[in-house]
Amino acid sequence: MNFLGLLTLGLGFAVYLTYKPYLMDIAIASLMAISFGKVDLMLSRYIRNRYIIATILTLVLALLIFGPAIYFLVETGKYISHFSIEDVKKILIKIQELISYIPVIKIRDELLSFFQPEKVMELYNKIVPIVATITAKSAVFIKDTFLIIIFFFFAILYGREILLYIMRIIPIDDYKLKTLFFQTSEVMSVVFYSTILTALLEGLLFGIVVSFYGLDFFLFMTMYAFSSIIPVIGGILMWGPVSLYLYAIGNTTGAIVVAVYSIVIISIVADTFVKPAIIAVVKDFFGTETQLNSLVIFFAIVAGLSSFGIWGLIIGPAVTTMFISVLKFYEKVGPITGGPYPSTSYPQKGEICKLEK
Repeated sequence: MNFLGLLTLGLGFAVYLTYKPYLMDIAIASLMAISFGKVDLMLSRYIRNRYIIATILTLVLALLIFGPAIYFLVETGKYISHFSIEDVKKILIKIQELISYIPVIKIRDELLSFFQPEKVMELYNKIVPIVATITAKSAVFIKDTFLIIIFFFFAILYGREILLYIMRIIPIDDYKLKTLFFQTSEVMSVVFYSTILTALLEGLLFGIVVSFYGLDFFLFMTMYAFSSIIPVIGGILMWGPVSLYLYAIGNTTGAIVVAVYSIVIISIVADTFVKPAIIAVVKDFFGTETQLNSLVIFFAIVAGLSSFGIWGLIIGPAVTTMFISVLKFYEKVGPITGGPYPSTSYPQKGEICKLEK
């Protein structure tokens, strides 16, 4: 290895050590920038100034995702700070009333012994450290959010130049590399935007019903939208506690209405029937024929959450869809250094070649 190669490795390692604390933020910002790749291309047809495009997309990202997330953390902190021990006792008493209807005696007795009002201080002492941890992580989340927004801005601003540089140094046919990039961007865009739109729809539906019972529409809409991203159990994490709260304050009808409404209208109608329509519209908008497997996305989100925490909601699906795109790329254009496989053809070059303009 020559001197230049050693120098490059040394400087690369020094850069790694310098930016190591921010690698996760940079990775998330880069993945989000790839998801916005098609939108960036559409805007570039009408706006020539890269700074304006980067500013517009950064504001959209901040308002669409991070704005509601920070609002949720602040408002939740206010709710927790005003929650008293007496409120907990009332809820425990109501939980006992519900448990008393369980027909299996052994299970009923075990649950009754656990939810004793006398144990409220024990439960409170367990909850306090959790709240403190959440508060500390919230501060870290806000810090990471700020950095991601900054990195995202520069990823959009200089992403095209970076891609063109990579095309020059990687020994892969330029057209194949651009095909891979745009195919990956399409898949990630469909997953990202369909997930966001579905979450907003379900959050809106939940916010409407709880607002009739005196609860904050925007707060609970935001909370349900984020929780609905979690597969299978996401919805019940919201409507379960809300129904229990309404029951605890004596509003049994409201508790039943919220539970039934959430199961029938949101979980069945919106998630089962409306969500596929949203995915179809998004796919049609981006002009992709990518088939999305909901089971794959489910495991991607679960794996992402277990590996990266809250950021796994973005990283899990993004990395999975990117990997699937690479596999589909091989089938579409053939070996890296050769032509396409038999019976396949390249996509139209019109849109892809605009990258260089």
